[in-house]
Amino acid sequence: MDECAVVEHLARRTPKTMVDVGAHVGGSLIPFARKGWDVHAFEPDPSNRTQLLQATREFPRVKVNPLAVTSVDGEKLPLFTSEVSTGISTLVPFHESHEVTAMVATTRLDTYLRHEDVREVGFLKVDAEGHDFTILQTFPWTAFKPSIVLCEFEDRKTIPLDHTYRDIADLLVSKGYAVVVSEWRPVVEYGQQHVWRRAASYPCEVPRDAWGNLLALPPDQLRRGMRLLRLAGWRLRVRRLFVATTTGLRKDPPC
Repeated sequence: MDECAVVEHLARRTPKTMVDVGAHVGGSLIPFARKGWDVHAFEPDPSNRTQLLQATREFPRVKVNPLAVTSVDGEKLPLFTSEVSTGISTLVPFHESHEVTAMVATTRLDTYLRHEDVREVGFLKVDAEGHDFTILQTFPWTAFKPSIVLCEFEDRKTIPLDHTYRDIADLLVSKGYAVVVSEWRPVVEYGQQHVWRRAASYPCEVPRDAWGNLLALPPDQLRRGMRLLRLAGWRLRVRRLFVATTTGLRKDPPC
């Protein structure tokens, strides 16, 4: 289940600009780079960034930044990484495996986009392990706004930071978007396969221990976005059922 694949279907065919905060090793941005989009990727984790640079070497329109996006420009902050999962690097530790492995420089999105003379964003994706709300607040909304926004929520991480999924969703609604909640079942352990639960139109109730992504769309694309997410979820369940069945047959062949 990849919400970015749904965005790829929703996005217009004309190449635009993608901003990817928390680009990891490039899985989300590569399909857009292949279509000729300009991509500004932020990945402060040196190990992930090495793989990201390797994955994007054939795409000259992808710019990989070592910066961490925060509410303050020009700071130097410790980066915490984990041997359990490469996907949970963070500025604020939330897992027992987190250790400081680097110091990273910071920027605001509005500062960066102004410096790079970016005047249009077709897709803003944020996956910042609990800091998505702060990052969204640094986007230059008064100058322009993305066609589609995808960001993560997880109250377990963000309640200590004084906000919940509702604060993030309400911010997006205030910018004129319709919001779809792509909810995943609670994390059993990082580094393991997670289980998708449902797509729901916001406002809706989400369990405190759930997590997932918020897909912000123009209101006239809400139904299509919901339909695509639910179709992707149905296909995911079918694949898992098939794998479970065939694996069981291999383990217990008939006599």
